[in-house]
Amino acid sequence: MPLTLGRWMQFLEIGDETKAALEDVYAVAAPQIDSILDVFYTRIARDGVGQKLMTPEAMEHARAAQRKHWLTYVLRGRFNEEYLAAARAIGQIHHQVGVDLVLYTGSYSVVLSEFVGQMVAAYHDDPDRLRRALTALNQVVFLDMGLGVAVYHDAFVSALAEMSNEVNFSLARAGEFRDNETGMHLMRMSRMCSALARALGRDGRWVEMLEVASPLHDVGKIGIPDSVLLKPGRLDDAELEVMRRHPQIGGQIIPEDSAEVIRMAKRIALTHHERWDGAGYPAGLKGEEIPLEGRIAAICDVYDALLSDRPYKEPWTRDAALAYLRDNRGRHFDPDLVARFLKMAPEMDAIRGRYRDTQPSEVAIATPIAFDRNG
Repeated sequence: MPLTLGRWMQFLEIGDETKAALEDVYAVAAPQIDSILDVFYTRIARDGVGQKLMTPEAMEHARAAQRKHWLTYVLRGRFNEEYLAAARAIGQIHHQVGVDLVLYTGSYSVVLSEFVGQMVAAYHDDPDRLRRALTALNQVVFLDMGLGVAVYHDAFVSALAEMSNEVNFSLARAGEFRDNETGMHLMRMSRMCSALARALGRDGRWVEMLEVASPLHDVGKIGIPDSVLLKPGRLDDAELEVMRRHPQIGGQIIPEDSAEVIRMAKRIALTHHERWDGAGYPAGLKGEEIPLEGRIAAICDVYDALLSDRPYKEPWTRDAALAYLRDNRGRHFDPDLVARFLKMAPEMDAIRGRYRDTQPSEVAIATPIAFDRNG
C-alpha cells in the first residue's frame, strides 16, 4: 500500500480552502489539546488491551509525540515530507508495541468527536464558519488516520511476508539438509537465480518471487531414502529411477494455491530437471515448454552443485563448472541463459563467496567425474 501523500490530499480535496479553514480549527483546538488527549488516554487506560500494551511511561511518551504531531502538522495543514515521516513513525510504533487496528482507528473517532464538540461550541452562531471548520477537520483527521493505517498495514504485511519466507526456507532446508549439511546451497542458488532474472530484465516483483520460490526446488528429496540420497558414487539404474521421483514428490508437497509465488515454487520443483533438448524428467519438456523459472533454476542449481562438496562427489573447479555449462548449452540448458550466466560469472562467484559453507572443502578437482547423478 504505497504511501503517496499527494494522492490522499487529492482524494480528500485538501487544498487552500482547507488550510484557510484550519486557522479557525487551530485557534479553538490548540488551547484545548491537552483536554482532548486526557479524554483519549483515559479511554486507553480503561481498555484492558491498552493497559497491557503500554506502560505509564510509554503512554506519556506517546502522548507527547501525538501532541506535537497534531499541533505541528495536522491542525496546521503542514503536509510535507517531514509530516509524512512523522506519520510513518507513529504507525510503525503502534504496530511494534502491538496496538491492534480497533484501538488504533478507534482513537481517531474519540479525538474527532472531541474536536467536533469544540468546534460546535465555538462557532454555533456562525453556521458557514462551522461548516468550513468541520469539513477541514474531517479532511485532515482522515488523511492522518489513512496514512497511519497504511503504515500499520504495510508493517503487518511485511512481518507476515518475512514469517512466510522463513517457513518457506525451513521447508526447503528439510529437503536440502539431508544432502548438504549447511544448507547454504539454497542461499547461493536462490541469489544466483534472482541475479540472473534481474539481468534478463524481469520486473522486481518477479525477481523477488523467484528468490523466495527457488529454494524449494529440491523439497521432494524429503521423500527419497537415505540409501539413495546419501550413497557415495554413482547410482545404479534402479536407484537413479528412485532419485528422479523427487521433482514429482516436490510438486505434490507444494500445494495448489492462488498465490503466484507458491505456483512458481511448484513449477520450479517440477521442471528444474527438464532439459532444453527434451531429454530431461519428469515430463520430457523441451525448449521454451520449460517455464523460464525452471530453466533459470536448472543452471544456477547445477553450477553451485558442481562447485559444492557432496557425499557422492568432490567439488569441481570453477573453470570445469563453467565449461560444463558452456558444453551443455542447447542440450541440457537454455543457450541464451547460459550465455548470460557466463557473462555474469564474476557476480555469481561473489554470491558464492558471501554464502560460503561453514566448513568448506579443501578439495577441488580439475578433471571431474561425469555429473549424471540426477540426470
